[in-house]
Amino acid sequence: LKVKVVRSSPPSSQFKATFQESYQVYKRYQMVIHKDPPDKPTIHQVRLVPVSFDDPQFKSSFNQSATLFAKYQMAIHKDTPSDCGENE
Repeated sequence: LKVKVVRSSPPSSQFKATFQESYQVYKRYQMVIHKDPPDKPTIHQVRLVPVSFDDPQFKSSFNQSATLFAKYQMAIHKDTPSDCGENE
């Protein structure tokens, strides 16, 4: 597995070139770890937003994302609620 950080907003040429492959890794992860069926998640369920409180999409989804992150960390990694605060 090779991890490469690329700009997703606005989409860079590297992001566009690697999106399908990255999506397939994400989908396999969801199927193996979370037991999602092969038809889920769809490519339309993947949404990338810039990590910036100046971005309205990020601000509008922050609470939902932080809650999901905390649930994931506690269920999969057995973190405590205090390990899953909004700063993490």
